[in-house]
Amino acid sequence: MPPLPSSPTRPTPAELEVAVVGAGAIGGAVIEALEQGRVPGARLGTVLRSNSTESEIKTAIDAADVVVEAGSVDAAAEYIPRVTATGTDIVVCSCGVFARHDDPRDLLAGTPGAGRVLVPAGAIGGLDVLAAAARAGTSDATVRHYTIKRPTALDVDEQLTEPREVFRGSARQAALEFPRTSNASVALALATLGLDRTEVIVVADPDVGRTRHVVEWESPVGRYELQFENSVDPDSGGRTSAITAWSVADVLGALAAGAGPGVVVLTGGRPVEGHATSP
Repeated sequence: MPPLPSSPTRPTPAELEVAVVGAGAIGGAVIEALEQGRVPGARLGTVLRSNSTESEIKTAIDAADVVVEAGSVDAAAEYIPRVTATGTDIVVCSCGVFARHDDPRDLLAGTPGAGRVLVPAGAIGGLDVLAAAARAGTSDATVRHYTIKRPTALDVDEQLTEPREVFRGSARQAALEFPRTSNASVALALATLGLDRTEVIVVADPDVGRTRHVVEWESPVGRYELQFENSVDPDSGGRTSAITAWSVADVLGALAAGAGPGVVVLTGGRPVEGHATSP
C-alpha cells in the first residue's frame, strides 16, 4: 500500500513589525510587552519620539506593518494622515484628536488603498455589544459615560473633601477640554452614537484610588449598564488606566492572528464591521 500523503503544513505567518510613537506610560508598556514576547505574532520595530528625525520617521513607517500612536493628540494629528497614506494601519491611543473634526475620517488619507485607524477600547469594555445595539438603531438611543478620577488627574488644584462634578457635556466637548483623559469617551462615541450625542460626566473624587468608569445605554434593543474600576499607571500622574496598554497589545495580537477584538475601525469610506459611526 502506498504511503498516505502527509497533511499539508500550514505556513507560519510572518510577525508583524510594529513601530511605536511615544514611550510614555502607554507607549512604554506596549514597547515592553513587545520586547518580552507577550504579543504573539508581533515584534517591536522602531520607537519614534518627539526628537526623531524626518529620515527616521519615514524609514520606520515604511518598514512597519502597523504603527501604534501613544504620544499625544498632536502626534495623532501628524501621524494619522501620514501613516494611512502609505496603506499602513495605525492604532490610535490619543483618539481625542477626532473631536477637532466634524467627521473623524477627515484625518485619514482618504485615498484608494489607504490604511485604517484602529481605536482600542482602552479603559472600558463592552464596545462590541454597544456597537451592535447602535447598529440595531440609534434614533431612540441614549448613551452616557461617567468618569470618576482623582482631582489631580483632572488638573483640579483645590483640596476637595467630597466628589465634585467638573464637566457635563458631549464627548466632543470633553475631549477638547480634557484631551488627556477623555480617550475612553471618544472610543465609546465612535462605536455608538457619535461625538455629539454621547453624554459625558466627569467627576473629581478625592477618595478614589482607582479610575472608575460607568457606561449607561438605553434603546429599544435593550438597556445596559457597564462598570469598570481600573488601576492607574503610576507613570501617568493618575490620568491613564494601566489596562490601556494591554488593550493596545490585544489589538496587535488580534491583527497578527487575523482576527479582531472589540475595536473601533475607521476607514476612508464606509465604517467597517459596524464598529464605527459617523459623528
